[in-house]
Amino acid sequence: MKILGYSERGIINSLIFSIGEDKTLMREFIRLINIPEIEESHNIITDYTILLEQSFSRFGDSDLVIILEYENPKEKKVLFIEGKVKTSQSKKWHLERQFEKFEREEKYTGSSSNLFFQLYLKKLLFDNCTLNDFDKGIKELRYKENRKIGNNPVVLEAVKLLLNCKEAYYIGLIPASESDIEKFGRKADFDIHFLSWERVYDFCVKEEKLKKVIEIFEFNEGQIF
Repeated sequence: MKILGYSERGIINSLIFSIGEDKTLMREFIRLINIPEIEESHNIITDYTILLEQSFSRFGDSDLVIILEYENPKEKKVLFIEGKVKTSQSKKWHLERQFEKFEREEKYTGSSSNLFFQLYLKKLLFDNCTLNDFDKGIKELRYKENRKIGNNPVVLEAVKLLLNCKEAYYIGLIPASESDIEKFGRKADFDIHFLSWERVYDFCVKEEKLKKVIEIFEFNEGQIF
């Protein structure tokens, strides 16, 4: 039997389910992002909570959320990861253009598929992560109404998982080369880290357990590389 998934979500889902409960493999995947603050020597990661395609209501969906649990329970951290692919007709996906669209003067009137905007909404969510604030709504200049979390019990459970996290990191999983990422010198109002699909693919090739993910990469080849 062959099971194939479409686009960024298909690859992410395959990757996470292939890693499964292998904490060592999960740690190696997270190391690809290269965030030194995550690998602090004085406090060891002991567990992970993974949310796939999680809705945060008016703050948008998230392709992948990883909550890192440490020996010191007060040191929990969260990674918000948004995946992007290019269309099969496009020769290249441009990080610079994504940033320019985010920075342009005209404001978004609703939800957007822009990488920076999606991650910006997750920062807005995390920085105001108290249920009382969500009842009133959070003001966001690009939207005509305050953004609210709503009453969906599953969404509220996901938000509760974030309440005890000390820090958040925002990651774009993108179809850009490592050299293009290095050349990108523009910064939004908050720190964003980037991880190339190319690097994830190389990681999957090296790991025997992740051969099925390679099949999904190959199925989506025109949108990834």
